[in-house]
Amino acid sequence: MENMCRLNGVDKARSKTYNFWMQNRFKFFIKEGSREEDLLLKINKRKLPRHVAIIMDGNGRWAKKRKLNRIEGHLEGAKSAQIITECSSRIGIKYLTLFVFSSENWKRPPREINKLMDLLYKNLVEKSGILSENQIKLRTIGDLGKIPHRLRKKLLETEKMSGHYKNLQINLALSYGARNEIINALKQIIVDKVSASDINENLFENYLNTHDCPDPDLLIRTSGELRISNFLLYQIAYSELYFTQTLWPDFKVYDYLKAIKEYQERGRRFGAI
Repeated sequence: MENMCRLNGVDKARSKTYNFWMQNRFKFFIKEGSREEDLLLKINKRKLPRHVAIIMDGNGRWAKKRKLNRIEGHLEGAKSAQIITECSSRIGIKYLTLFVFSSENWKRPPREINKLMDLLYKNLVEKSGILSENQIKLRTIGDLGKIPHRLRKKLLETEKMSGHYKNLQINLALSYGARNEIINALKQIIVDKVSASDINENLFENYLNTHDCPDPDLLIRTSGELRISNFLLYQIAYSELYFTQTLWPDFKVYDYLKAIKEYQERGRRFGAI
């Protein structure tokens, strides 16, 4: 047990304090003695990614493998999103961005789109307590003008209700496309008549949807696909990329902690030696 609790570069006394803190926050969330707890105790609190972004992929394939309707896959995927959000809050992640619905997803059958929007609305109504219980601030990024009025209104209400929470900020990327985000930022810079000599990275970032949070340290994509799919193209310039074969509905606490542990084992040099 002592070896399991030892963290790289941390003495035993600090390890005990750290493990007590972590175990206490995850009490009743994961089973004592489980593989999740084993992995949790190996996570270094001081090396956590500040911002995690996730491309939640594989709901349809999960349902197809089980000969279920695609909507069943989205229902199960919503459970994973809830679990990962709460896990992020408990472990100490400060920003979490979930790719919920892309600008390209509007090409899907209308029935599936309507079901997805209804599911999101239902979750906002029924699961809003999770935000207050865990002090989670919700923000939405993307082209909300295309979102159904009822859902858009509920999203804005939830943003206002949770705006003062400080534990975790979750960004829901809805009707979002990175190319559109960049183009819209450029258009607004032109409208504001910003001089070319005044344009730099800091100024440009203030025009992006994510202006109020740092760039992602870790980008996770599930389902085995090895592409970015027009997600946070500007912001992930120096993000660590983690790809897993696990389909999103099967991606739970252990898979998330495994991704964080691998992130902590990588060396981030940002172009330096």
